[in-house]
Amino acid sequence: MRERWPDRVGRPVPRAAWAADLVLWAALTGVLAAELAGVRAAPTAETAVMALLLAVAFGVRRKRPLTALGLTVGAGVLHSAAVAVGMVDVFTPTYVLPSVVLAFLAGRRDGSAAPVVVLTATAALTMLSALVAAWASDGDPRAALTGITDWAGGVLVLIAAVVAPWLLGRYHKRHAQWRTAGWEIAARMERARAGDAERARLRERSRIATEMHDSLGHDLALIAVRAAALEMTSGEEGTRAAASELRVAAHQATLRLREIIGVLRGEDGTPAAEPAAETAADVVARAVDAGMPVRLVREGPDPDPATPVGRAVHRVVQEALTNAARHAPGARVEVRIVREDGTTTVRVADTGGCGAGAAGNGSGLAGLRALVEGMGGAFEAGPDRCDGAAGGFTVTARIPETADAGGATAPAEEPAGEATETARHWNRMRDSARRRLAAALVVPSGLAVAVTALGFLTLWYAEANTVLPRADYDRLRVGADRTAVEQRLPRFDHRPGPIPGEPPAPPGADCRYYLAEGSGGRTPLYRLCFAGGVLVDKDVVARE
Repeated sequence: MRERWPDRVGRPVPRAAWAADLVLWAALTGVLAAELAGVRAAPTAETAVMALLLAVAFGVRRKRPLTALGLTVGAGVLHSAAVAVGMVDVFTPTYVLPSVVLAFLAGRRDGSAAPVVVLTATAALTMLSALVAAWASDGDPRAALTGITDWAGGVLVLIAAVVAPWLLGRYHKRHAQWRTAGWEIAARMERARAGDAERARLRERSRIATEMHDSLGHDLALIAVRAAALEMTSGEEGTRAAASELRVAAHQATLRLREIIGVLRGEDGTPAAEPAAETAADVVARAVDAGMPVRLVREGPDPDPATPVGRAVHRVVQEALTNAARHAPGARVEVRIVREDGTTTVRVADTGGCGAGAAGNGSGLAGLRALVEGMGGAFEAGPDRCDGAAGGFTVTARIPETADAGGATAPAEEPAGEATETARHWNRMRDSARRRLAAALVVPSGLAVAVTALGFLTLWYAEANTVLPRADYDRLRVGADRTAVEQRLPRFDHRPGPIPGEPPAPPGADCRYYLAEGSGGRTPLYRLCFAGGVLVDKDVVARE
């Protein structure tokens, strides 16, 4: 679109963002032009150059934020160097304002610390080089030493105009991400709740389907068995016909039940519902009452139906008897339940012939396999033999006594005190924002203290080596050899310039000044004048 331009990460930049940059450029250029007009005789060329430089800086600051910052910092450093060597009389503070703005914006877009460190160090060394050049041309070692304080002041300006705003920009960016992370987490939680609701709906559908398959399917199979037995034993034609119709209706109802169960289950593989609290013996008794020839063999007590093992045994027996009644009617069935060595083994075998129990879609056996194996057990289902001899279908399940419900239970809740991934992400963002805030406060303050201490230490050293003690001054005699006198003098001399009211110096004499006290300010000075290699005059000069 016409109102958008691509930024450094490929996203379009709205026209409002460009308008904001234009406003910033106009404001900074206007302030600089106003100050230059007050301190320069002809500021037009300098103003035009700075306006063009700022335009370039704001034009590239989205794609190359550190390049834009380097342009403005370089302009400020060159301006300070021009002041140091005497090319410009007055330093213009507004040269610093663009660096403050662009440093903050750079911190918001680029958090790399190395380029900023290199830029700041380069600017500091450039200012130091300019000052060294100025001091070398002057030839005053004390002025060069005390000039370190001027350089320290320039470094403080760099810290305040570049380092501190950049660190604040980094903190602002991370703090904004922290705030945004809250909304992202809320959206993620809403999606998770929607997913949980969908999974709960599918689990409920699966529960209903399993309940229908296990309970209604089993009951319909027993109804069909009773109807078949009545059809075979009744001597009346009408009764046999009614029993046959009942058997066919039960079979058709079973087929429709399968279709409904298939729709309810869909593609969901969640575990089945828990059966009623009855033992495997109760299931066998109901089958026997319905006319099925079932024999129950137990070795050891029945598993508790309230436990996962008891419920699994109940399901295996019920499903196996349902399959036998449905696919091998009239066949003899043996149910064997053995509990030993911490394992419950269930074996249901019929004599219905090769592959009789394998008919149908196999969804019940597949559900049993998933249940038993999910509890850490083993499951087998298939014909005994298919060699023409009497055979049948056998279902065998081995379930460890220590097994829980496996996949049949809801996932365990996370232990108390252990943070979730969302909480860990939130804490990381918060801690990162706090660290950046601490860095934005501590780093500039620490650098400022270190640079200020260096400046004051240098100033103290220069002043301490410019003081001429009163006793040494009194021992100096006019006419003494200059070499002998200089051995008693401090390392540096003080060059205050012309002092109003000081006595005239002897003609052709070279005069030096030394502090009488180490308190600076307007304290008296000792003036020593040399000519012809000897001390020709000594005076105490008072400064008002």
